[in-house]
Amino acid sequence: MAAGTLYTYPENWRAFKAQIAAQYSGARLKVASNSPAFTFGQTNRTPAFLNNFPLGKVPAYQGDDGFCLFESNAIAHYLSNDALRGATPQVAAQVLQWVSFADSEIIPPASAWVFPTLGIMQFNKQATEQAKEDMKRALAVSQIPPMFTGMFQRLDKLRKTAFASVLLFGTNNDSSISGLWVFRGQDLAFPLSPDWQIDYESYDWRKLDSKSEECKTLVKEYLSWEGDFKHVGKAFNQGKIFK
Repeated sequence: MAAGTLYTYPENWRAFKAQIAAQYSGARLKVASNSPAFTFGQTNRTPAFLNNFPLGKVPAYQGDDGFCLFESNAIAHYLSNDALRGATPQVAAQVLQWVSFADSEIIPPASAWVFPTLGIMQFNKQATEQAKEDMKRALAVSQIPPMFTGMFQRLDKLRKTAFASVLLFGTNNDSSISGLWVFRGQDLAFPLSPDWQIDYESYDWRKLDSKSEECKTLVKEYLSWEGDFKHVGKAFNQGKIFK
């Protein structure tokens, strides 16, 4: 019988699949989702963690025997028994069919969505050199940076519950990205999906006080694409709307 540890963050709906599978199969599963055992954004960036899980994604499973897995469906499959996996090829295929359907078509219920009501994203100067090069090349030919479109594509399922105005500032070799996001809830949504985690760590995030004068100014500037943008310190170049 499988026994091991599941690394995740609190209330990760993808990790629930592994926990449910373990409960029904009888597999012994410890969940590490809080400090000091595991802190998302810190523990999963350490060399020790990346040595076992090169992508740094969660949920991630490490068996007591050292066997490691990432991707929620693979972990749930490993922790399941024959009754859950399907005892025949036909039944197993039907199980896979519905698991795939759930991943692609079903989103977490409203109670699981935890989004900042209003927030500012600012491109992190310590983000990857590749991202910087993408911006430079894009500015040189006056195009929306590839990271804009790539990020928006990966966040496609958020379009019904999120709005953003993401802007590029500056000129070639002296540029930055900043955006205004409007969500539902109180915390960042991006950890809820591995697809959404790819980009957001390249930015610094700050929640705005909706009643402050700063917020009123920023909302006006980001929605009209006009203003001083004093917090950026560079002139507006171009923008893209996420809705």
